[in-house]
Amino acid sequence: MYRNRKFNKNTKSKENQPTLNVINEDSTMKLSQNRNRAQNDVEEMDVLSSEENIPASQEPTQRYLSQRSVITATTLGRTQSRLTSASQRPPNTYFELALTKAGAQLTDDENFVLTCDHITFVNRLRELFNKNQNFQDHLEMFKNGLKAAWPKMAVKLLSGCTIHIPGDDNTYQSQDNMITNFFTIEYLREIVLDLLLEKIEECAQHNNQAEICRQNGVPLLPLMLAQLYNVSASHSDIIFERIKVILEKSSELNRWHIISNTGFILDNSKHDEFAQLMMDILTNSKELFQPSGIETLNNLSLSARMQAKLRCQILAFIKEDQCPHEIIPKLVKLLMKILGEENENSIKELVNTLREILIWRESHTSSSLAKDKQAQLELFSNIERSLIRSKKFYTIWLKTIANLTAAQIKSIDFVVLLLLMDIREDNTLYIENILKHHSKNMPISIILEIRDKYTPILEHHWNMLMEVLNCFLRDKNKTTVEFAQSACSCLFEISGSVQKSILKKLLELTCERSSQTTVNFALKTLRDLWRLYPKILHNWGTILLPFLDHIHEMSLAQTRIIMELLSSVAYPIPTLNECDTLQDQLDILVKKQLINRNSLVKKQGIVATVQLIDCIARIEETAMTSDDFETSFDTADDLPDGRGKIAANYLMRTQTSTMYSPELMALFYDELAIVCCANKSDRANSLLLDKNFVIWVCELMTYYFQNSFIVEQYLEKVDGINLCYMKCINTSSDTTTNSEQSELPRIAINVGQLVLKPSNEASSSILVLAPLFNLVRVLKMQRCEGSLENINALLGCAIILPDFFDDPDFDSIFNDYEEQMQKKILDIYFHCVNWMRETVSSFATQRDAMIRTKVLQRLVEIMKIENKIREMLVKAPMDYIPPQCQFTYSSKETNLNTKKKGKGRPPELANIADNATKAKKPRANQKHSETAPANETFANDTLRTATKNVSKSKISTKYNFENLYGPKEIYRQLDTNILLILKEKVNLTYPLPAERVGVEIGLLELRFVLSDIVSKLESVVGIQKFQTETHLQYIAHPDYFVCDLSHFMRVIHENMKKISVVLNSKLDQVQHIYSHADLFTEELNLLKICFSLSLRLLVAYFSWPQWFANEQYINKLKKSLLVFMDESKVQELCGGSVAVLAAETFDYLTVYENCVIDLKSAVNLYQLMLLLNALSDKEAKEKQAQDMRSLCRTLLCRKWFSYEGSLEKGAQCNIYLDELVKGFLKDSDFRRQREILRIVREESKHLNGKDCSLKSFPNIKKANFPLFFRGLSEVLVSSLKLAVGDAKSSSNQLNVWESSCKLMNMLLEIVQNSDVPRNFQIFLKYSHLYLKVTVQDGLKVFEKHLKQNPEQVCELLKNLQVTTRYLHHLCCHSKAALNTAIISQIPSLRETVENYLFRVKALLTANNCGSVFLLGNLKNKDLHGDELLSQTASLGTTASTAQNSDEEIPDDDTSIDETIADDDGNIDISNDNGTARRSKCF
Repeated sequence: MYRNRKFNKNTKSKENQPTLNVINEDSTMKLSQNRNRAQNDVEEMDVLSSEENIPASQEPTQRYLSQRSVITATTLGRTQSRLTSASQRPPNTYFELALTKAGAQLTDDENFVLTCDHITFVNRLRELFNKNQNFQDHLEMFKNGLKAAWPKMAVKLLSGCTIHIPGDDNTYQSQDNMITNFFTIEYLREIVLDLLLEKIEECAQHNNQAEICRQNGVPLLPLMLAQLYNVSASHSDIIFERIKVILEKSSELNRWHIISNTGFILDNSKHDEFAQLMMDILTNSKELFQPSGIETLNNLSLSARMQAKLRCQILAFIKEDQCPHEIIPKLVKLLMKILGEENENSIKELVNTLREILIWRESHTSSSLAKDKQAQLELFSNIERSLIRSKKFYTIWLKTIANLTAAQIKSIDFVVLLLLMDIREDNTLYIENILKHHSKNMPISIILEIRDKYTPILEHHWNMLMEVLNCFLRDKNKTTVEFAQSACSCLFEISGSVQKSILKKLLELTCERSSQTTVNFALKTLRDLWRLYPKILHNWGTILLPFLDHIHEMSLAQTRIIMELLSSVAYPIPTLNECDTLQDQLDILVKKQLINRNSLVKKQGIVATVQLIDCIARIEETAMTSDDFETSFDTADDLPDGRGKIAANYLMRTQTSTMYSPELMALFYDELAIVCCANKSDRANSLLLDKNFVIWVCELMTYYFQNSFIVEQYLEKVDGINLCYMKCINTSSDTTTNSEQSELPRIAINVGQLVLKPSNEASSSILVLAPLFNLVRVLKMQRCEGSLENINALLGCAIILPDFFDDPDFDSIFNDYEEQMQKKILDIYFHCVNWMRETVSSFATQRDAMIRTKVLQRLVEIMKIENKIREMLVKAPMDYIPPQCQFTYSSKETNLNTKKKGKGRPPELANIADNATKAKKPRANQKHSETAPANETFANDTLRTATKNVSKSKISTKYNFENLYGPKEIYRQLDTNILLILKEKVNLTYPLPAERVGVEIGLLELRFVLSDIVSKLESVVGIQKFQTETHLQYIAHPDYFVCDLSHFMRVIHENMKKISVVLNSKLDQVQHIYSHADLFTEELNLLKICFSLSLRLLVAYFSWPQWFANEQYINKLKKSLLVFMDESKVQELCGGSVAVLAAETFDYLTVYENCVIDLKSAVNLYQLMLLLNALSDKEAKEKQAQDMRSLCRTLLCRKWFSYEGSLEKGAQCNIYLDELVKGFLKDSDFRRQREILRIVREESKHLNGKDCSLKSFPNIKKANFPLFFRGLSEVLVSSLKLAVGDAKSSSNQLNVWESSCKLMNMLLEIVQNSDVPRNFQIFLKYSHLYLKVTVQDGLKVFEKHLKQNPEQVCELLKNLQVTTRYLHHLCCHSKAALNTAIISQIPSLRETVENYLFRVKALLTANNCGSVFLLGNLKNKDLHGDELLSQTASLGTTASTAQNSDEEIPDDDTSIDETIADDDGNIDISNDNGTARRSKCF
């Protein structure tokens, strides 16, 4: 900037001229001043007054040029330089002369130097023009001079001036330039504006690098555009019109310069037009929404209409899939401009647009914002700032998400909720409730989508998300906890910090033990994480060390999980480093536990050691082959050195520690069987057990079994009971060698002798028999590739039993023994059944025909012995407890699927069944993947508690068609392999012919298998909704079980069709008389039971919640649905969707309505229809709804009979009927309800006696009529709410309320006619709900139609008065009768009625009808119309105390009578709850 001054070459340099001051670049803007200021002032005065000495006759141009001889150069102060008069040049034009006279110095500097401030300069310039006689000529000369000077002085004119005021030592740099000064003078404004616009247009047509667009390297176009701001308010129209022309002619680069600056140039009134101009010129959205274009639009003050137009174009642009990632945050910022208006509708549109943009962007683009971390953070930063700035925006977005349905919720909504929670922590609880609500139906795919697409923002807000997950993990709702578990599993691999925080939180939840359920779910989540990310968790293994200090507090199930995790860290896969420190700590831990005398601690030691053995021995990648069959090891020392030998040593140590306790040894064998049967895919390390270890254990356990339980010696009497070989079904033809032929009949399982004469050694205890065989079977299948040929003799071998085991006169023999001996005999029977159940489960997997025959024969034996046990239990001692048969889980541990007591059973039996359910434990060949709580005792304790209060009269000896097992019939759980028995051919002949036993399965066998499968399936699904007579079971792999069951759907359906044919044939024989005696034979009862169980199985099967978890399950579901169709339909629909297939299946299964004979089957069929309807497409749902209502009506119109032939009755019957009533009334409109109510109103008048029933619905009697009435009341309120929502924009709103009011009065008539006390409470409850809807929505409709149809509204109010008056009498009657069930509802009812009363009064007053609103006293009467003379204080106190309420029914003198317009036009409204004081809600 500071250069050596170049002087005019015609001017001679002065001698002795002082040098320039030294310039300090770091100094301030104040500069030193020349000393001869006075001389300059004199010279300036001479210049201004020189005009008077020039003749006026001289030409104007020559006149002013001649003045050059008398004008001396003025000193122009540049920064910190001293200039003499010799550095200035004389003016060449009138323009320059005017500038000089006004106070500007003409120099070659880059900017003008003013000797005065801008205001003085402008005043001098204005005065100069005003004093001239030829104003226009001077103005024209000034204009021409400006144009002539522009090419050389453009930058100087457009740059800020330097101000040096004479007499001041300082020089100042000004922001204002000469053009700004010119714009201040009104008659120069147009001239300068035209010049600027002209020059802008010239520059715009050329490239920005052209000479015409630049001066001294400085681009002129931005400088010129900036000057237009000074006249934007007065000349906005002119500027806008010229800009339109300029933009059309400009080059592309210059066009963006003009667009970028025009937003600051134009007045706000022109911003909408300019935005439209941009959209017209830049027709391509990609060109319009460049960063500079977005910034320009962002700087404009646009109207709501223009912003809405831009919003639509932005949405369309993004959906074109051409919008780069870095542009989206800028577009979102542009959309946020609407927040300045605080218009609710605009903000709602903004929220919907933002959701649509973000959802579409992530769903329809090949690349995601997640890959551009900076763009995603910028995007959500813009959203977060807007949410902070606008409270209304925050509230509307929050409400929008809260109102979304499960199908509408998306991953972006979850992220936004985190933002909302982080912005306002006071809304945390509300937002958590929203998340909980949506988490119940939120699929796992959404969590995966959140992880994949919003990782950067999740990391940014992880602490907030962790707080939410912590809250969810502590929740009592299972669905919410499972959502948190899935979230932890899916989000775990985001980053190391996330992994650490999740593990620490789960560890904290486990160790603090605030709730057993929370501990169970936390451990389950840890185990799932281990199986998904074993290598990651191995790196974080040290975090889990605190478990060692808390393991003594854990239950057995919790100990299993903890030890699995710790052992896996200590002994990882061979490719990872082992943790020696943790190995030593675990070794010390298990040693201490195994030698502890406390039974529970020792059990923990057994469980811990087995898990340790499993992790140590899992080093094998390949399964055993035939080459390994010959390998053998005698002792553990013979094993090769390595982890297999270490595991063997731990096994022997555990075996030794249990040698004095049969229960502990049985637990050890069951635990060992669990880990040995685990497949490669069941473990996180995907490895198998060491081959040598398996071979050694198999030989060892086989030896133990042979030595302890297989006998061949001569039998003697024990306690006077003869023991003998029985139940042998092996034959000589089963063997191939003569030696084997002679040995087989002598081999027997020693049950009787071990029960009557127990051994002192635990290894020979009868309790160990089933667990040890289960372990041997698992090991044999591991070693022999699934074959049990080596031990198949055990399936049919003899059993050592008392000689009277099958004696026909067993009852008398049994009664001859003392109670202690009777208990032992019963134990023999139970152990015999448990042994047979174990063998049947084990050998069901074998394909050999001989083996399958024996399996079926044993199955028949099992049912016979179980029937005999049922008979013996009636005569058994009252304190008899069945022997323990499950050891893996303690009796008080409950499965997560355990349900509450069934409604339809007496309390004693319900308690017993529930306790017995807890005693049913998982089989050893199933994994311990389910969670259980901590309290643990022996199973015998529970059985003792469950059965001590059961009298003999409650245990029936008759064949039980309702329940397969009684409360004391606790047997060892069958394996899931029982499914394979369904492959056998079914023979529906009853009883099954002797020659077909072992070849086919009959009705009894089919019922046995179906009952067990249904129990397992309902345990998996957790839907034991109606029938709770079966025990829930433990299923290790629910998904495996359901997938296996899908292969048997065709078999199940074929059996259903066979049974339905027989049932239909029998119904035709009896001419569909359902009370005919031929329909209640044992054969027909078994057919009905099997058919009902098949339907129940399908209900549970299609209720599985994981069907849509992945494509594999969806394909299984499709194949299962195709099973029920004809071959032609199968070929046609084989590629159809689940919805289409479900709709077709619905039509096929409705035909089974004709063969439904029992009430259980009826309800199961309806439930199956409901499930298929839920799976079907929307087009079929309406017709299916009608079909289901028709089905329920048909079923309700029939009489139902029990298996004995008597009419169905009782609590369980009412549960079934209630379900059918709900289906019959579901989604009924007002017309259909009116028809039903008309029928019920007439028929309910005849419900006088106990056995009287409704004519149309013969199962509805006076005793269970309230359930039907409740359904009618419930459907009225629900349909009213639906109708009100649908009628908000229609003209028939008042008709809806008239119809509903008439229906309510019909319900009132039914209550009055039937005289059933239970109906009073039901009517009060639903009429209260009706009044609430009336206050909320109905009064608005009344107000709208009051002026148009006053008579119609008054008639409607009259009809409502009928209900409210009856409610008053009902409340008074209930108070007098001390009906606390109704009294408890009176306070809230009173508040609602008061609200209704005053709202009606306000409505009438607002419509000039207040004079017809009359208040009067309503007398307290009972339901019979008798006046209640007094309600004493003590009565009120008693009623109030009973409900612990401060509010009482008012006395007589405070009652308000409401009556609706009589014929004379007066309207009278009554407060039916009897209070005149104003409610607190007003």
